[in-house]
Amino acid sequence: ALISMGCLGTSDFLYKWGQRWNLRGGPFMLIQNFSYMPTAFALAYIRQELTWSPGLWFGLLNGVLAFTAFLFILLAMRRGEAVSLIPIVRLNFAVTALLTITLIGEEVTVLKGIALLLAGAAVLFGGGSVILGGRDRHSLVFATGAMFLFGFIGLFIKLGLAMGANPAAMTLAQSIGVFCLALPYAIFSRDSMPRRGGALWVPLACGILTSCSYVSLSTGFTYGDAVVIAPIAQL
Repeated sequence: ALISMGCLGTSDFLYKWGQRWNLRGGPFMLIQNFSYMPTAFALAYIRQELTWSPGLWFGLLNGVLAFTAFLFILLAMRRGEAVSLIPIVRLNFAVTALLTITLIGEEVTVLKGIALLLAGAAVLFGGGSVILGGRDRHSLVFATGAMFLFGFIGLFIKLGLAMGANPAAMTLAQSIGVFCLALPYAIFSRDSMPRRGGALWVPLACGILTSCSYVSLSTGFTYGDAVVIAPIAQL
């Protein structure tokens, strides 16, 4: 969970910092997947998790959700402040926790409940300025949409693992789902592909970080409940 947290936080920073190169959604999402997929494959090979399981269908579904969620983050970062928007996106752990408690029956103790409330309060205070200020409602809508999509991704990871899928294999399946949308989206957008500079290496770095984050998160889910692991990873 801590490794996932570090990778996610660094990737979020790069999403915002990379805006100086006027990152375009189509090329960014495709180039990000150029490093996301090989990293997931390498981790699955090293961990000896390249095995088929019906649970991997949830990984493919997560790829569709992840493509949309990360695109929403990129669009939100164009005009909004990361310090306000990212806490809203990372509140997705509350969505995951609610879904896993309701649908899977994960246990919630008084201590866990208090911890979830405190974590939620922390991120809401961090993102409160964009909600109260109302300076850019479009960024808020994109960030909120990403929050709910990531919340469902957490649930589907847990379901896929319960059906026998391995953590790294789940991430690899997710990368395939992302690629199935990233390629036609990049072609449809007709934006030129970058050949050098930040517009090239930022999405490549984000792909590696994101892949490592999801493998770490999925591995954490095999040892503990999502209601515990997800909040740590999203901090």
